Amino acid sequence: MYILIDGANFSAIYLNSLDSTTMKMNVRMRELLEYAATETWKPSFSGRAQSVVEAGWIVGPNGALLLRAMNGNSWSGEFDPSEIGHYEYEVNDVYISLSGLRGDMRRYLPRAASRGLFFARRMLRNASALEGGDRLLALVSIFADEDYEGFFLQGATVKFFSRRGHYPDWFEDLEGFQREAIAILDLADVAGF
Repeated sequence: MYILIDGANFSAIYLNSLDSTTMKMNVRMRELLEYAATETWKPSFSGRAQSVVEAGWIVGPNGALLLRAMNGNSWSGEFDPSEIGHYEYEVNDVYISLSGLRGDMRRYLPRAASRGLFFARRMLRNASALEGGDRLLALVSIFADEDYEGFFLQGATVKFFSRRGHYPDWFEDLEGFQREAIAILDLADVAGF
C-alpha cells in the first residue's frame, strides 16, 4: 500500500497499491508509512528545503530539469546530452533536515518518511507542466539504522531525475538498500495532492 499526502493536514489515505505500478518502495519504507498512517500530522519545511520549494524549477542545458536552488556555480552545465538523467540526478540532490522531529523517537522515522515524500510530491507537481516533467522521478531516502552512531546527523535525501537518456537504473532492487527506507515516485503519485 502507499499513501497520498494531503497538504492541508497530512491525511493518510491508503490505496490498494500493493499491486501499484507507480510508487516503488522497500519494506522499511512501507513499515514507516503504515505507522505514519495512524496519525494526523502536517509535514513542513524550513531552511534549505523551503528555499528549494520557493525557487522552483528551471529548464537547463540540453533540456535538463533542474531545481533552481541546486543549480549553482559548481555545475558547468556541460554534459553529454545522452547522460541527461544522470546529470539531473547529480544536480537535483536535496538534503532535508529532520532535526525538528527528534522529540518523539517513536514517531521520528515515520515522520521523516512523511516529510521526504511530501517534499517529493510537491516538487513533482510543480515540475509537471515543464517539457519532460512527465518523465521525472523522485527518489526519497531516509537513513533508518537507529543503531548507527551518526543516526541523528542523517536527514532525508530527495533526488530528482528524468527517464531520458541514460539515467540511474540501480534502483531496480530496493530491498538491496538495507540501511535506508527508500521510495521512488513519479507523476502518477501526485494525483490528488
